[in-house]
Amino acid sequence: MFFLKRFLAIGFFFLIALPSFSQNKNLIGQVLDSLNQPIAYANVVAVNQTTQKIGGFSISDAEGRFKIGLALGSEYLLRVSFVGYKQFEVKISEWSDEEQIKVILSQDETILDQVEVVTELPITMKGDTLTYKTDAFTTGTERKLKDVLEKLPGFEVDDNGEVKVQGKKVDKVMVDGKNFFDGDTKLATKNLPANAVDRVQVLKNFNEVGPVRGLDNDESLALNIQLKEGKKNLVFGDLTAGVGPEERYLGHANAFYYSPKVNLNLIADANNVGELAFTLQDYFRFSGGLAGLAGKSGSSLSVSSDDLGIPMAQRNNARDLRTELAAVNLNYNPSSRWRHSGFVIGSASKNKLGSTSQRTYLRSDENNQETLVSASTVENKSGLMKYSVTFTPKEETYVKYSVFGKLADIANQNFQDSDFGQTRQQISSYQSRQPYAVQQKGEWFHAPSDKRVFSMEVNWEKKYQNPLYDLTTNQKPFGGIVPILDRDTYRFLQNQDIKTRTIEGAFNYYLILNPTNHINWSLGYTDTRQELVGDVKQVSTSEEADFGLFENDSRFNFQDLYFGMTYKTKWKSVVISPSLYLHRYAWNDVQMEDELSNDKLVLLPGLYAKWSVKSNRSLTYRFSSQANFMDIQKLAQGLVVSDYNSIFRGNRQLDNGLFFTQSIGYNHFDFFSALNLFGNLTWSRKHQDLVNTTTFAGINRIMSIQNIDPINETLTGSLQADKRFQSFKLSGGGNWNTYSTNSLVDQNLINNSQFAHSYFFKFTSTFMKKVEVDLGYTWDQNFYKSTNAKNTFSTHSPKIEIDWDIWKGLKLNADYTYNAYLNKASQTKSEFDFFNAFISYQGKSSPWEFRFTVWNILDTRSIRRDSFTENLISTYSYLVQPRYGLLTVKWDI
Repeated sequence: MFFLKRFLAIGFFFLIALPSFSQNKNLIGQVLDSLNQPIAYANVVAVNQTTQKIGGFSISDAEGRFKIGLALGSEYLLRVSFVGYKQFEVKISEWSDEEQIKVILSQDETILDQVEVVTELPITMKGDTLTYKTDAFTTGTERKLKDVLEKLPGFEVDDNGEVKVQGKKVDKVMVDGKNFFDGDTKLATKNLPANAVDRVQVLKNFNEVGPVRGLDNDESLALNIQLKEGKKNLVFGDLTAGVGPEERYLGHANAFYYSPKVNLNLIADANNVGELAFTLQDYFRFSGGLAGLAGKSGSSLSVSSDDLGIPMAQRNNARDLRTELAAVNLNYNPSSRWRHSGFVIGSASKNKLGSTSQRTYLRSDENNQETLVSASTVENKSGLMKYSVTFTPKEETYVKYSVFGKLADIANQNFQDSDFGQTRQQISSYQSRQPYAVQQKGEWFHAPSDKRVFSMEVNWEKKYQNPLYDLTTNQKPFGGIVPILDRDTYRFLQNQDIKTRTIEGAFNYYLILNPTNHINWSLGYTDTRQELVGDVKQVSTSEEADFGLFENDSRFNFQDLYFGMTYKTKWKSVVISPSLYLHRYAWNDVQMEDELSNDKLVLLPGLYAKWSVKSNRSLTYRFSSQANFMDIQKLAQGLVVSDYNSIFRGNRQLDNGLFFTQSIGYNHFDFFSALNLFGNLTWSRKHQDLVNTTTFAGINRIMSIQNIDPINETLTGSLQADKRFQSFKLSGGGNWNTYSTNSLVDQNLINNSQFAHSYFFKFTSTFMKKVEVDLGYTWDQNFYKSTNAKNTFSTHSPKIEIDWDIWKGLKLNADYTYNAYLNKASQTKSEFDFFNAFISYQGKSSPWEFRFTVWNILDTRSIRRDSFTENLISTYSYLVQPRYGLLTVKWDI
């Protein structure tokens, strides 16, 4: 009922605003040169002669067409400009929305004045750089960079700070041309003040290494945030402090300093209201930008992550979140040749999670249902550091050295209650680890002539992991797999030490045959060495139990020597780039002094092709092949306790999997129709795939891994579009994911299939120039099917967001989301909704903002989620944070 009332209220606003839609009329035209040829990307601006403000703007498309929505009753100065041509101006007071205005531009050799005009326009495009003048799109109510980017055409920012432009993920964010915390999009979008942003530049095919620019096929995308002149050569930022009932608190500080030689960024945060400034997930994904070298040639060694077994807390699945962050980023350019950059990030968190899950084990018998109640406390302290120095003595030479390190102290205390038919079990477990990693990388690129380019890259990395697992239960575990002494309670202690060292080197020679053809020869070598020592002991027993099956003492060496060639050619609007790499793999592992060695040759082909249909439309195809190898944790044959009812045993007979992936992507953006359309389709076939095997013993599972003959396949697709009208914007799209995988359960071949699809729709408009409203709707549905079970899960989620500029700096922001969840097999239905509201006041030109916030006004206590593996289907009910309020004060420095 509450949900319906909210939507009716929004509908009322919509009806009020309908008359305003008719107050605008389109002005259409075409920009041509003196030979009657269309001019693409010309800037068209209509300046209101009464207010002297921009009434509307556009950019001509590939046919030179433009369209501007203008309010009636005013006279406009139509100004059309393009670099290299004389500016065109004409006054217009009456026009038809059906007849095109023809604009003829004549060439002008003197373009200095033109450049000055172009920089003032809302959107400009020059080569691979698209520049947005943000003031033309924002309303002044934006707080952070995220709010600004969401107002720009073709931009998308998710809750984790990931940015997409025209459907492509942004790989790096810079501020005034300097890396911001190594280009991390989350730290940039959630911390840079909106009022400091002047322009946003989209840099397509970005590569900071000058000698090889344009030679690769990465299509990297970067953003450069240009600051306002008033924010340079002085300190700016903001300080925020807030308190609320039940000891709620929030403190946040940003300080930035930008000058031609020195850039300094400081971020600090502490709160217990779920504002996740830096999470455990962020720690694990943060690589410092030092990617490995072998991946470019098609090799993959899957080194197990530090986060195995650690639950990840997010705002929508935790009942209590406490986080702290301190971060500093420095860029120093003493001269045009030398650049120093680096950052230090320290974070801490303590998160409490609670859930109830209905678990269906994919066994052949009917005794397969379990109810599991869990309560976890995850604590983390982590630190990251990076330093880089770049030397460019001349344009054709680039030298860089980088060092990156990270360490953490992670602990998870978990209490569980398991109800498995006639077996009731209470479990207490404690997991901890103190992993660290150090990586160094050297890069050298040199172009002695315009026909030749040489490069050398060297990478060294050392990692250490020491997972500890302390398990206590009131039932004898492991299903009689190992002899266990009888006790009222059973406690086991598992220790592991895992060391990894990797050395990589790659040499590349580029031969530029002509402006449209070049060849790249590659020679590389990777050497990885690992050690694993581990055991399990039964604690609090006077007798010595035999846990020899759980002992591991293993060493693993892996070498990859490869030689490859990539050819790239361009014919008119088509680029084709085939590649071929020959790998010689050699690996051996030693377990309890028993050695096993292998070697093989593998040929890995690849292909990249791109057809630029028009300047605003492109079709991209990629084919890649990958040889995937497992690391020591999957090879070691000593038993490892994974969970209270799960034991894993490695398989030293593993061979590599061979994966073939094809993808096709379409991108379309049209300034004339204000339409952005993009989609992609990816098909993967995995030969000799490495899959988990499961053997059930009651509730207990013995897990292993092996190569499997049947081919596993995955097909994913997405399609998204957005279109701007005179007074509103529509966007929508869908995602599809289907896979068919094979695994072994109780030595039987099991086929698992899934079809997951989701759709979303969003309407955005501003009513009465005061109220911005977003209406959204999302539908997710997952079909799971295996040989032993099947199920369907679906969630419907309509959403409303309101941003209301009430009166002279007094603003209201509110959002409401309703969720309807259905588990078809059990006929479990669940409805939950979230309503948040924020009211703030900041006077004109005042540095002070006062804000009152209430999260989860409806006091929702849990949400529903589902998951699916080769041996288990789970439906979760997660506890979430209760209702709470916060009063905050912000001061703009």
